[in-house]
Amino acid sequence: MKKEKKAAVGKKPSLSSLYKRMDFSKKTALWGIIFLLPWLFGLIFFFLRPLANTLWYSLCNMQIVDGKFTGTFIGIENYKWVLTVNPDYTRMLGESFINMATQVPFQIFLSLFIAILLNGEYRGRGFFRAVFVIPIILATGIATFSLSETSVAEEVTESVVNMDWLVDLVVNSGIPSELTSTLVTYVNNIFDVVTTCGVQILLFLAGLQAISPSLYEVAKIEGCTTFETFCKITLPMVSPTILVCLVYSISESFANAQVTSGTSTVAFSDYIHSVTFSGASEYFGYSAAMSFIYFIATLVTIGVVSGIVSKGVFYYD
Repeated sequence: MKKEKKAAVGKKPSLSSLYKRMDFSKKTALWGIIFLLPWLFGLIFFFLRPLANTLWYSLCNMQIVDGKFTGTFIGIENYKWVLTVNPDYTRMLGESFINMATQVPFQIFLSLFIAILLNGEYRGRGFFRAVFVIPIILATGIATFSLSETSVAEEVTESVVNMDWLVDLVVNSGIPSELTSTLVTYVNNIFDVVTTCGVQILLFLAGLQAISPSLYEVAKIEGCTTFETFCKITLPMVSPTILVCLVYSISESFANAQVTSGTSTVAFSDYIHSVTFSGASEYFGYSAAMSFIYFIATLVTIGVVSGIVSKGVFYYD
């Protein structure tokens, strides 16, 4: 018996026994790490590694030697060429910022408005919620490519989503001319904006459903109006969701930015792609510098906006 006890004491505990001895908080942390491993793997190998390569390419004069890319370190010369020599890049970068600043607030407002409507109690609510999930499906690459290759989509957009009457209403409404052009731009782009609001609508809908009904009951007893209830309960309670939607909308706006190149409108990423494969191998360094500047600009914008908005975010315990 003594020998068996000694053997049991000297034996290393198995993984199952170690797991059983853990308290609940440690088990939760362990499973959190396990579920994060796929994301961490993708972050390291499919984001950080290409990002490091892009930074290295942007600091080098890239040449193809024996079928392989070799880089000669030249410092910030590629960045100087992009920012001071290239006549189009800074203009396109400013244009993408302007588009982001004009589209994102409208996306947030429209998403919250639609989410409030879908959160109401009425018949057919499930059907209308399904209808507003369609933009998420249409935003997928295959669906977007299939629709863009057909002329049916253009005919449907022109016939069903015809906003000429609304444009005339804005122009003839007596609104100051300084605001008319902005409103007309919003009206003309409303279909494109709605198709990019699917994720934000779902996030706002989840945030609205997480609000305790007792808060609205207390506000009703106290005699608050609908507007006061929205300002004092709904808006503060969904403020964390607004921050999340802002980050998502800004990143999506920069990722899908449309800029003017010559007489046509192209995606900013397509412009950088065209520079990359324009012929000479040294343009790989130029395009890498363009990509890295664009990445840093996006990151700084998200950081600044998040820092400002987070000061007004209300977290309910």
